[in-house]
Amino acid sequence: ERNAEGMLKNMAIHELALLVSFYDVSVENIESVEADKEFSSMQTLPGPSGKEFTDFDKIKFTIKTKTGKEVSVAADRCGGTDSYATVTDTDGEEVFR
Repeated sequence: ERNAEGMLKNMAIHELALLVSFYDVSVENIESVEADKEFSSMQTLPGPSGKEFTDFDKIKFTIKTKTGKEVSVAADRCGGTDSYATVTDTDGEEVFR
């Protein structure tokens, strides 16, 4: 089945790699991971073979590190073909896209 590995490994893996490369995120220094349950959603749908798959269609979470950094990742499988990163300040105001 196409994309059967799931949304985290198929889509959000790129963002996770950026967190490791640029935001000092590692297994050793993660203090917490908080899911945004309002944004995130999961569906069970049949694939082309008829076999059912359960996966996120949208997911958002925030990682806090032991060094005081905080970074969020949001992915939407049905959000279209555009992809971008947004940097916000501590008040949630966008400062860079």
